[in-house]
Amino acid sequence: MTMYHMINWFFALSFFGYVLECVVLSLENHKLVLDRGFGHGPFCIIYGFGAAFACLMLEPFVGQPLRLYFASMLLATSMEMVTAGAMIYLFGEFWWNYSEKPFNYKGIICLESSIGWGFLGLVFFGMLNRTIHALVALIPQQAGKILAVSLVLFYLSDFVYCVHQRLSGQEEVEEGEESIGRMKVSFRGR
Repeated sequence: MTMYHMINWFFALSFFGYVLECVVLSLENHKLVLDRGFGHGPFCIIYGFGAAFACLMLEPFVGQPLRLYFASMLLATSMEMVTAGAMIYLFGEFWWNYSEKPFNYKGIICLESSIGWGFLGLVFFGMLNRTIHALVALIPQQAGKILAVSLVLFYLSDFVYCVHQRLSGQEEVEEGEESIGRMKVSFRGR
C-alpha cells in the first residue's frame, strides 16, 4: 500500500465517522444534525486516528472476538479521554456531551458509548477495514495521489483556520445554528 492509499483510507474512515455521528445524533435528537467534526469538511478525524491506532494496537486480538471487543472499548474510550483533555486545554470545551447518559465521567466518556466502541471494533475488523481498503484501491493511482494531496491540504488549511478562529474567539456561528453535544467546561488557569 502506498502512502497515498493510506491517506485516502484515513479520510474515508474519517468520513465514515462523520456520517456515523450525524446519524446517531440525528436519531437521538429527532432532528437532522450535520455539525460534527472540528472543521468545515465532512470528516471526524478521530475516527481515522482511531482506525490507525486500532490497526497498530489491536491486530493481535483479531480472531479473538471477546478480547477484541474489550480492547476496542478500552482504546476508543481512552482516545475520547485524551482528545477531550486536549480540547479542554486548548479551547475550554469539547465537542460531545455524555452528561445526560448514565455511568458517565464528566460528560467525556460513558458506558453506553464504550459498549458501542467495542461493537464498532468488531465491525471494523470484521468487514469495514477490508471494505474501505478495497474501495480506496479502486481509485486510479494518479487520481488517488491528487485526491490524497488535496485532502491533506484542505484539512490542514481548514484546521489551522479553525484553531485560529477558536483561539481568537472569532468562531463562526451561523444564525439559528445550535451546537448539539458540545460541552463547555470551566478550565482554571486559562
